[in-house]
Amino acid sequence: MEQTAVGLRTREATAAAAKTSLRKSEARLGLLLVAPVVLLVAVFTLYPFAHAIYQSLQLSIPILPERFVGLDNYIEVLTSSYFADSLRATFTLGFLAGPLTVLIGLLVALLLNEKFVGNTALRAGLLLPWAIPASATGAIWKWMFLDSWGALNALLYSVGAIEQYISWLTTPPLAVLVVILAFAWSQMPLAAILLLAAIQAVPDDLYEAAAIDGAGVVGRLRHITLPGIGAVLLVVTLYELLMGLTNFDIPYSLTHGGPGTATTVISYFTWSEGFKTLNYGHGSALSIMIGLAALAVIFGIMRAAPRRGTP
Repeated sequence: MEQTAVGLRTREATAAAAKTSLRKSEARLGLLLVAPVVLLVAVFTLYPFAHAIYQSLQLSIPILPERFVGLDNYIEVLTSSYFADSLRATFTLGFLAGPLTVLIGLLVALLLNEKFVGNTALRAGLLLPWAIPASATGAIWKWMFLDSWGALNALLYSVGAIEQYISWLTTPPLAVLVVILAFAWSQMPLAAILLLAAIQAVPDDLYEAAAIDGAGVVGRLRHITLPGIGAVLLVVTLYELLMGLTNFDIPYSLTHGGPGTATTVISYFTWSEGFKTLNYGHGSALSIMIGLAALAVIFGIMRAAPRRGTP
């Protein structure tokens, strides 16, 4: 009897050791599999970010010896003549263009979720604006909205809708509007596709039950669709806000930041400080500030969002 008990304990210890060895082997295999991705993230994300922080604390100009200056770069940027206007333009474009893109994307996703002739072709062509490079998008919209010979002015004038050409790109409010529309046009397809996938994942049984209870279209949208896609909607909103706050290509290629400073975003001065004036310390400081502002926006939205809508 005692030998049987000893043998049982021995087998249990052997099985436990085998399980422990298996877990260690699986852990080593998991680390081995994720190592290439971790390495890529470290090389292309963590190192550049760490280097930007280091450079933002240095006097880094090619013609001068590099030296530590602490927070001087941040102070000089914050007190510069352009910072307040560029901050205003950045938040105006970001917080108007981002939500507008999500709203249009949601409406398009709801439309594509319905069955109609040409639905498949429309889905296939939907991603075309998103696939076009942002600089090309700016050039296309600039050709449409040019003050003197833009396509839109020519069309409106030819049909008698206007008596003289509208100064789209040289009137500050109109220039901001054009940049917002161009951004929404280029980013809307991705938002629509992601939201469409989320809508199609909502169980049909819920819609059938709501229809039996007498819920209308608005009621089903409010109580079933939106709660059902809450997580994806939050992610898409965060993404579009970040894209709007850090967007550089479209404002630069469309208006060059004008008229005046109406569309001169912080990203423009990040590029200008780093590649035109070669003041890498200022450029890095601006980059870090944009990153911190983006993180603040992310945390603010996630804290304000309902628990059921967080991923």
